[in-house]
Amino acid sequence: MSKYPKINYIGNKNKLTDWIVNNFPYKKGTVLDLFCGGCSVSYALKEKGYKVFSNDALYSNYVLAKSIIENNNVFLESKDFEIEVSKKETLNKYKEIKFLENRLYFPYEVEELANLVCKSEKLQDYKKYLFLSLIRRAMIRKIPYSRMNVPWNQIVKLRDEDYSYEKYKRRRAYHNLPFIDHINDNLSNYNNAVFNNGKENQAFNRDAFKMIEKLDENVDIIYMDPPYPATMNKYGDFYGLYDSIFKRKINYINFSENNKFLENLEKLIIKCLYKTKYIVISENNKTKPSIDEISSMLSKYGKVEIKEKKHQYKVTNKENKNETIEVLIILQVKENK
Repeated sequence: MSKYPKINYIGNKNKLTDWIVNNFPYKKGTVLDLFCGGCSVSYALKEKGYKVFSNDALYSNYVLAKSIIENNNVFLESKDFEIEVSKKETLNKYKEIKFLENRLYFPYEVEELANLVCKSEKLQDYKKYLFLSLIRRAMIRKIPYSRMNVPWNQIVKLRDEDYSYEKYKRRRAYHNLPFIDHINDNLSNYNNAVFNNGKENQAFNRDAFKMIEKLDENVDIIYMDPPYPATMNKYGDFYGLYDSIFKRKINYINFSENNKFLENLEKLIIKCLYKTKYIVISENNKTKPSIDEISSMLSKYGKVEIKEKKHQYKVTNKENKNETIEVLIILQVKENK
């Protein structure tokens, strides 16, 4: 049976996907997940039999979408990790990604990572993307707090298992395992996530505005979970160094800027009006701008409906004591757009 894999993605909606999808105005059809992130909503949509378009500006999220949303029937085998890579190839790649040295990992770990990246480049199509997804998972798993913007001195301190035990009563030995151990541990988990829902699902790596402009067919629903102005919204900082390894950084509109979010969102909504019948936006009662502000703006373009659910987010395995209200804002677009 297929199952969404372990991703490690801040802001992941994995525990809310059933509620989100069950509140969609259509129970079948085509959905564009415009800011797909860790792909949990896209995955739930695929499970429910929708045709899914998953888009994200970060390459690290795109490889996930290629692996478990677009991919229907390709799996990785252990022998795919045994591809021969020359010392010269590994050395050249190591020189390219040396910027990770004493920033995220120790030098010997960057060398191992270089070898794995070289192996991934010898694979084709979905095997390649599954391998890249596993590299992504391993990279994040080895970093304390699962974020690539943690200062190096903190990484070194928290990877000291004695210090970690003394301070937090946890040794966190997994931070010190080789990349390949994490990959092997997660291989079946990622293979088990692959399934065929009978639809031609697609993954895209575009800025949200570009995605709407290039969308060559109308969809029934556009779902949005953009990075709201808040503390934990720096996805480029959290995962962007992965994109740098593969030289796949693209320019995109930064929705997390406080003074421009509502303006940018409205511009995006206007572009979407001619591509869909419904726009569904995820928010919660702690994000800014407020639910009322977004709803008021949306009401200019059709009928707005609000759905709410109490929810507690988890950060670094600790429950947030302050319960939040998760919100879906559903816009039924005016027919006379």
